[in-house]
Amino acid sequence: MDIYQTLEIVRNTVYATVLFIALVYSCLILFISRFRHRTNMFILNFCINTIITAAYFTFYFYGISYDMPQSMCVLFQYAFNVASVQVPFAFVAFSVHRFCVIVYHIKPFFKTKNWVAICIATQWIAQLLISLPFVFETYEDCTSNTVWMGCYTFITAVILPSLINTILNIGILTCVRRSTRRTHSQESTGIGNRITHRDISLIKQMVFTFTIFIIGWAPAYAINTINVIMYVDFSILMMSVYLSAVCLLALIINLFVYNREIRNCVLYFFQRCFCCVNQS
Repeated sequence: MDIYQTLEIVRNTVYATVLFIALVYSCLILFISRFRHRTNMFILNFCINTIITAAYFTFYFYGISYDMPQSMCVLFQYAFNVASVQVPFAFVAFSVHRFCVIVYHIKPFFKTKNWVAICIATQWIAQLLISLPFVFETYEDCTSNTVWMGCYTFITAVILPSLINTILNIGILTCVRRSTRRTHSQESTGIGNRITHRDISLIKQMVFTFTIFIIGWAPAYAINTINVIMYVDFSILMMSVYLSAVCLLALIINLFVYNREIRNCVLYFFQRCFCCVNQS
């Protein structure tokens, strides 16, 4: 077994771990009613997007070695862009939600589950529509790529969501600061007394995780584009792939650890199992 086969096993193990943790996380939110609040619905959406992304890229490295008809190549490349933008677009959906809840706090609609559903549904529609240019491309084989395709994926998966998230988070920060300057009395009509430390902590956490995602995935997309223009050493290309896989694993573990109610539920389950084993 050579080094590349070993690294392939490591990569698949990482993706399998991501799939397992995200699936467990999703099941806890879906099947335990007290976990189905608004924030966890966005985390559930993030997990589902992560599952699809990890599953696709696990299949991707096997699929590129097979000859496919033109129709399958089109679907294959279309799915590549969809899988690439899913996770960053999930962050954008949450940022849009938090922006509207905080900035337009006097409008109760933005605190409803209907608004959560609209944000998530819009994200899914957007990521399917934004990948449509790949449907109209002609492919000599499924491994073929063009500069514009690489640039388009890089822009839609890295630049665009980063720009939107930055604008929204700056808007939230500006609104909170403006509100806290008005008055600290109970009669204040601003959001200074409405936003909690938990809200601020959650926003910081999502900004942190999104930044980690960009750091981990941007090199892979950039190198993938550069590789079309000029030769990039295969080991460098593979290292960027492994970095993105490890980054995805770190993100899903971080979200799991950060969510106290989910974490406590899992710890309680293991404690019960441990007690049952000792008693037997």
